[in-house]
Parts: sequence; C-alpha cells; structure tokens
Amino acid sequence: MSKNLKWNNFSRKYNFLPGRLLAMVSLPLMLGCHTKMNMDWKIVPPIPPRKGMNTQFGMAGPVSGADGNFVLVSGGANFENGLPWQGGIKRYHDEIFLLEAKSDGTFSWKEGEQRLPFAMAYVACVPLEKGFVGIGGETDHGVLNKVIRYTFADGNVQMETLPELPVAVTSASGVRIGQTIYVMGGLDSKSATNGFYCLELNQLSKGWSRLPGLPVGCSHAVAVAQSDGKEEAIYLFGGRSKTGELTQFFSSVWKYEPTSAKWQQEGEILLDGQVLTLAAGTGFALGKSRIVLLGGDRGILFNKTERFNLDIENQKEGSGKDSLVRQKGDFLMRHPGFSRQILVYETESKSWKHAGEMEGDSPATTVVFPWKNKFVVPSGEVRPGVRTDKVILVEP
Repeated sequence: MSKNLKWNNFSRKYNFLPGRLLAMVSLPLMLGCHTKMNMDWKIVPPIPPRKGMNTQFGMAGPVSGADGNFVLVSGGANFENGLPWQGGIKRYHDEIFLLEAKSDGTFSWKEGEQRLPFAMAYVACVPLEKGFVGIGGETDHGVLNKVIRYTFADGNVQMETLPELPVAVTSASGVRIGQTIYVMGGLDSKSATNGFYCLELNQLSKGWSRLPGLPVGCSHAVAVAQSDGKEEAIYLFGGRSKTGELTQFFSSVWKYEPTSAKWQQEGEILLDGQVLTLAAGTGFALGKSRIVLLGGDRGILFNKTERFNLDIENQKEGSGKDSLVRQKGDFLMRHPGFSRQILVYETESKSWKHAGEMEGDSPATTVVFPWKNKFVVPSGEVRPGVRTDKVILVEP
C-alpha cells in the first residue's frame, strides 16, 4: 500500500482534515500507585517536499527547534535514490522548513528562502528561551566544530555564529542549565569521544571550557537536565561506541552535578526490572523530578547487521557471498523499526516506570524540544535507511 493511500485511509478513519491537528491517542501513564498522567500524541501536517521535488523523504539528524509561533526543521540526511544496501547514497541537506501555529488552531509549512551555512546533519540541538543552539554535526566532507544560534520568532531566520568547539564532533548530546550550555560525547573523526565542554551564554568571549570527561566515550546518548532534589544536574542515558568488530550499546545512567563537577553512575536503564541497552532515542524533563525517554535503538538488530557485514567482507566472491548479501537485504527490509517503549525515570527515588508504547513508528536519531506546553519530535529515522516526514507533538 502506498504512503499516500495509508494516510488517506487513516484520515478517513479519524475524520481528519490535513490542515488540522490530529490527536492520535490519549495514553494514560501510571507513574505510581496513586498517580496517573495522560499523554496526548498529535501529528501536524507532514513536512512538505523541498522545491522541485514531489516527495519529502524525511531526515535523520535534523537541525530543529522552536521560537515563538514557529518550529524550524532543517538539514538532516536521507537516502533519496535507493536504500543504502541497494547502492543508495546518503545525502545531506541545507533546506529550512518553518511550521507556523496559527491563531485558528491550524498549522502551515513554508520552505524558507534562506539555507543553512552547510548541508549538515546530526547536530546537537539545545533549546534556548528564544530559539536554539546547534553544536557540531557533520557534512559529507567530515565532522564540524561550528556552533550556531538560531532565532526565528517572526518567521525570519537569524543565524548567529558562536565560539567554535575546541574539537569537531557529531552525534553529541547537549543540554542547557540556566545560561550555560553543555555538550558531551559524540563522534570525532576517529571514534566515540568522552569530551565534555560548557559555554556561558552571557560570557561568550571566554569560549568553551573543558570539563571532566565522561566516564566512557559514547555517541547517540540521551542527555537531559533535571533536578535531583538538590540541584539541577545532567543525566546521560545509554549511548553507543564501537571499539571492536561490533558496536557496544550502553545501559548506564550517569549524573553530573555542576557543584561538585563530578560524574557518578546512578544505575542502569530498566524496563520492567530488566536492564535495557539504548541509543539514539530522545528524552525530556517533566515536572520537578521526572525524565521521559522515548524510543531508541536497543542494538540487537544493529549488531546483527554488523555481523552480516563482517561475514560478507570475509566471504570470497561467488554464490556464497551473493547469498549473504541477499540475506542481509531481506533482513533489513523486514526490520520492525526501533523501540516504541516509553520510560519514566524518577531522579529523586532513582526508580523507573514503564509508561506504555508510542503509537505507530518510533523515530530515532532526532531531537525533542518544548513548544507551547508540548514537546516536538521532528522527523527522524524509523527503519534502517528510512526516514519519516511526520512531526509529532507530545502533550503530557
């Protein structure tokens, strides 16, 4: 069934008009014996195709944030001419799309006249009170150390260059506490790094300061700033690193207290009491002591793909190698997508709650940020090589 036909059937089922907000599901979250919270999942009109195209393929690693009545979704990487195991080439983008929330409750997209300074993806996007900061990332030429502040409250995008990072990183994690931006981990030109830096927004002339490194080098971790009952701390969940033939996925929860300037392990990610490895998910702070984790990749199928690649590389040319290539292709085409689990971490009690599952495909390698009492999850990767053009609004 084609993508458009699926969407039309879904629209008819829920009496949905494309220009209106779509309430997908109201999910009750049981966060304790006497605590219940509803989480509404909504989808706004999908990101439109860029000029000259008929299809929007979506993007992994989008450069995205909110400001005023607008959400900006830009950059990112995708495969528009075939899946990667079928010879498709990853393409990086510099187009800027703006989603406007109008006074009558409708939403509308426009493609901006401006472009990003680079066609780039996998930037660490940190929300500000106005706009957001994009840190690092990559282009098809390599890893970046650029830092850019984006503001667009009136729909006109302003980009201000901030002090560059001491090193170039991509797929790093970033948070803000007050007027301080932190960035940690990611991939440099060689491997996952444990680098940890901060920038004072009201003292930009000082540039970035190096802080005590992460206990382990990792990329694609989820970083969230939340109170631990004493101060606002940085929590780092999961991530991954490739130091051998197979990529290692982490289950650890690390906490950094700015007052002590130390990292300490808080425990591990748990799903119904079982340890869960996780990378490339998203997360946000909720209330005074909760952190919500959405989706992510557990690594099991990722590692199986890596084993296919190793076997293919070590197999001599011939029917045996061709058979392995076909098996890998069939395996990836049947990929069920990434984790749809919703987990809630209580920072003061250091406890986990399983809060159900996301509706539909769960995007990985994307960002999440607050907007009008909701949280926005724009685009992202939903299966290997496959991106989505949808933008999800989460309202807890």
